[in-house]
Amino acid sequence: MAKEQAVSRMRHAQHLDRKLPRNQIVEAALTCGFVNSPPGSWELAVRARVEAVNRSDLHRELIETKSLMQAWSLRGAPTIFPSAQAGTFLGALAARDDEVPIYAQPLSYTAKALKADRKILLEALRKACRILDGSVVVGKAQLDHVLAEAMKSYLPEAVLSQADEPSLVAKNQTLLEAAVSYLLRQCSLEGRVMMGERQKQEPVFLSPSAWFGSALDDQPQPQRIVDLFLHSYGPASAQDFARWTGCSRAQAQRLWALAATERVEVDVQGQRGWMLKADFEELNRLPQQTSAIQLLGAHDPFLDLPQRGWILPDPAAQKKVWRFVGSPGVVLQKSQIVGIWNAPVQKGKAQARITLFNALSPAERAQVCAEMRQLQEFLQRPLGTCEFLE
Repeated sequence: MAKEQAVSRMRHAQHLDRKLPRNQIVEAALTCGFVNSPPGSWELAVRARVEAVNRSDLHRELIETKSLMQAWSLRGAPTIFPSAQAGTFLGALAARDDEVPIYAQPLSYTAKALKADRKILLEALRKACRILDGSVVVGKAQLDHVLAEAMKSYLPEAVLSQADEPSLVAKNQTLLEAAVSYLLRQCSLEGRVMMGERQKQEPVFLSPSAWFGSALDDQPQPQRIVDLFLHSYGPASAQDFARWTGCSRAQAQRLWALAATERVEVDVQGQRGWMLKADFEELNRLPQQTSAIQLLGAHDPFLDLPQRGWILPDPAAQKKVWRFVGSPGVVLQKSQIVGIWNAPVQKGKAQARITLFNALSPAERAQVCAEMRQLQEFLQRPLGTCEFLE
């Protein structure tokens, strides 16, 4: 199997080769969810996959009809996914008692300073989260504080004596607030906390039952999350699945084993990986790729594929795309990254700057600028300049 064929299939699975109709925003989110970090990045991901969509459409689905929801999920990050699939994106990823929860690996130092076992802290936090059934908290730091104070009623004196000591990881934070921050992801996966409508650029937190007006149906669908991963990113491995979800090795292996009968091992130019059998059988029926230029936002789900070299072979260029902070958007031609882009706003206008890794013809450059203009219109701001940096 050629890597070009494998990447073409991933692109097809993620609706990047043929956009979905405007009324299928929820379908687009179901593919592999949209990690919304930094806030708003999910909007560009939807735009790349859904025809003629606008931001009002997104607001309607997330805030008005609530057919989408936002909660800490993949890698412990804010993730937007269909509300009906809470059992897939939440319940399935909740760790068992003998597994380290997603995002909680660094907790051990804070727990040691508190002289508390992780299980004791988590159980107290679960009880504290009940206050979110009747109150809304604005701001993440405030949420940590409110829940830490509520936890104190459920903790032993030995822990309380250390609770207000300075955090080991952040200024203006206590040890107990730090513990809350690490363990909140597990509470999110258990359906105890989620994000509501932002207020003045600040995140808003409450319980799903308060948001929806009834208990959330988050009955775990563990095989479903593996299937979605393999459909979007296969051929891949259990280690790739662990990185994508943020699960511990033990939890990832447990979930991975559930889909054993549904997948097949394949060789992609000497590299072994697993695909869903149904996807493997469809390989020869994929639609032909077009040469149209696409602009993907930073942190687009397509960029989460395990084999970065398949879409950008140059290691030096890879460092410019996948950064720890300040990642750019990418210019995609067929299934290859041919450049990166940024569009800072100056005097009310977006000033687009495109750095190319591959040469593009004048017609292709014009296509990039036309796509950039449409992207900025989606973001409701005019395009000032579209400059190519060599």
